[in-house]
Amino acid sequence: MKRWLLGTALGASLALGGMATASAAVIELALAVDASSSISDTEWALQMQGYANAINAVLPTDSTVAVSVIRFATSASVVMGMTEITSVSDRTDLANFFLGLSQDGNGDLTCITCAIEAAEGTLDGDALTKGVIDVSTDGVFTAGFNPNSDETVVGSAEWAVLNDADVVNALGIGTGTAPDFAHGDDSFSILAASFAEFEAALIEKLRRETGQDVPEPAALGLFGAMLAGFGLVARRRRA
Repeated sequence: MKRWLLGTALGASLALGGMATASAAVIELALAVDASSSISDTEWALQMQGYANAINAVLPTDSTVAVSVIRFATSASVVMGMTEITSVSDRTDLANFFLGLSQDGNGDLTCITCAIEAAEGTLDGDALTKGVIDVSTDGVFTAGFNPNSDETVVGSAEWAVLNDADVVNALGIGTGTAPDFAHGDDSFSILAASFAEFEAALIEKLRRETGQDVPEPAALGLFGAMLAGFGLVARRRRA
């Protein structure tokens, strides 16, 4: 497993300044999209619209992030190789790619280990690049192997982190509980109760994966209490 330091990578990116376009992306994000037959046409459309909207809302356009796209069901295929997002136009093209992506092509079942293996193959393993595999799925695996297996199982989350990935994160859609196969330092799983709520969950997920802070509810409450306290002090001083 490669060791990766976000501070070092970000520092190097900032120090290069105008040479940033010639450097590797700080984060490589492999997006694995569930296309199994348990997802209806309407749900697929919601999922693709959610990706498009989340990408336009969240992804930076300064070459710090590169994205690949993997579609999976019974098998998995790389439908977009790793591509740096260097401009608003690149980001728009990626969003539009999802809007035009067909659900057909990989069968009916759900092979999450196939998705992870294909996603790992799009990462370059550079020591200064964080490799993130992001799997969205509406259920547990019904083909391949358990993605929560140990590192000896090709396609498991542990196997991916042993190789070119730093983390495997998971988003469950309507599964009742968040997936259990996230792996790696600071990895996480989240749950969207339905495809109608997928976009909001994905925005949160992408923000965390690209190093954009998401305020915790407790922190927001503390901040609000601090503001209220400042207001009370100000009123007392005026009195």
